[in-house]
Amino acid sequence: MHELYIAQSIISSVKKSLPNNVTADQVTHVRVEAGQLDAVVDETLIFLFDAIKAESGLSAATLTVEIIPVRCRCKACAHEFTLDLPIFLCPQCGSGDVDLLQGRGIRLTGIKADVEED
Repeated sequence: MHELYIAQSIISSVKKSLPNNVTADQVTHVRVEAGQLDAVVDETLIFLFDAIKAESGLSAATLTVEIIPVRCRCKACAHEFTLDLPIFLCPQCGSGDVDLLQGRGIRLTGIKADVEED
């Protein structure tokens, strides 16, 4: 279950990304993108994030996960397409020689916090 490790990594990244005037308990929303090739089960990731967030001070935070589809560019004909897993073939020319454009990796894309201004 790699989602637990991912949830822990998200929490760590959020805490490291906070400016000095924002504390973990002020974070209300965290947004991440997960590539389809990473096989993240978004419901499981959210469940695990919710289960461990309080011990890190992020008890008010909710997590949103956007699964990013796999997009490729064919090296033979330059056609760009969304990949239907698990077939890595260009739908236009049938070539299997493709570059991956998106759909791999997990990125922290947003943090919202309630900060009272003086």
